[in-house]
Amino acid sequence: MVLPYTDAIQRLVDSLAARIQHSVAVDDERGSLIVCSRHYGDEDQLRIDVVLSRRLPAPVAEYVNSFGIAASATPRSIPAEPSLGLKDRRCYPIRDRGRLLGYLWLIDAHAERFDEVVDDCVVQLAARLRERSLQVTEEEQRRRALVTDLLHGGEGSARAAGDLVDQGLVGAGDEVVVIVAGATTDPEAVASVIADATGRGGRDETSVRALTAAVGDRGVVLVAGRQGAERAAARLAEEVWRGLRQRDAGGGGVFVGVSNAGRLDEAPDLLRQAVLAAFAAAQLPELAPVVSWRDTGVYGPLMIAAMTAPELVVPPQIADLSTGARTDSLAHTAEVFLDAAGDTAAASERLTIHRTTLYYRLAQIENKTGWDLKNGRDRLTLHLGLKMQRLLNSDIPALLQGEDARRGSS
Repeated sequence: MVLPYTDAIQRLVDSLAARIQHSVAVDDERGSLIVCSRHYGDEDQLRIDVVLSRRLPAPVAEYVNSFGIAASATPRSIPAEPSLGLKDRRCYPIRDRGRLLGYLWLIDAHAERFDEVVDDCVVQLAARLRERSLQVTEEEQRRRALVTDLLHGGEGSARAAGDLVDQGLVGAGDEVVVIVAGATTDPEAVASVIADATGRGGRDETSVRALTAAVGDRGVVLVAGRQGAERAAARLAEEVWRGLRQRDAGGGGVFVGVSNAGRLDEAPDLLRQAVLAAFAAAQLPELAPVVSWRDTGVYGPLMIAAMTAPELVVPPQIADLSTGARTDSLAHTAEVFLDAAGDTAAASERLTIHRTTLYYRLAQIENKTGWDLKNGRDRLTLHLGLKMQRLLNSDIPALLQGEDARRGSS
């Protein structure tokens, strides 16, 4: 989609290029190419690659940013770096009242001789880029509203899916993955991290789109593409975690959930998967801070059961095991033993007790429950019940009920 004012920016760039007989390129503040003039034989491999991909590769972004261009109000010369396919060039930051809007680039070892004429063009470009920035913001708000409607479900979801396809934002046959950050994070911070991750750094998943939104108080990312959406979502989820962690001044922890891949019409269910995965990451220390629905393992279906019929998988015998301190309880001993697949040596090491003490506790567990720990069915019943009890003792049920209430009122 060609935004208004892009033609005006292109005319300014073409006029400057013709006047100085050098190619001119203009990027936005994140390093994504906006327009480029014709070449005058001065292009390098980097310029060619950027024109094709529309993005600045991550190593190049790191190199040019090392010269302080993002904070500079004056032009900066960037030395050649053959390993990056980069010739000498000069960067002219484009600002409006101090706010960085983008960069103008010339490829030349002595481009400072053009500073006066380029500065005049930069002043005009600042006005055009300010207008473009407003238009981009409006477009982003409309996209976020569509993604939010899609994820809420119901009739509005179907309409939003159609609009996303009609506008070319998502393909009708695309696979989609949903990423959700924990409720303690700012949705705008999630959007900023995604913009940074997708605006800079050429990747293999160039055909994959990442659309951000806020659902309730959570930042959400819809990743869509014909191929590679799941791989791209895994990478972006890690980027979100790292980016949010850097912003986590409160130190409360950052947790991110990722859904399985699915169809566009399954987006509301994929949102639920991602929310549950984020809850699991926050509540269960043995899981990583970034968790996919697939990697929740048995906790996934147990979290759903925790809302509907927990009594079906928490037999009353398990309550008798939970007396005493957490690390001293028979319930904890049983869970560690079963997590170790019945390996008494591994279990006693994890519990930091003698193996004789472990055998004594296991005998107590059998006496209290009436189950035989050598029997596979009894072990499975106990293991599932213990996992469910852990979920019920956590904040997950309340969080899930709040999530359902929020979805029901949307």
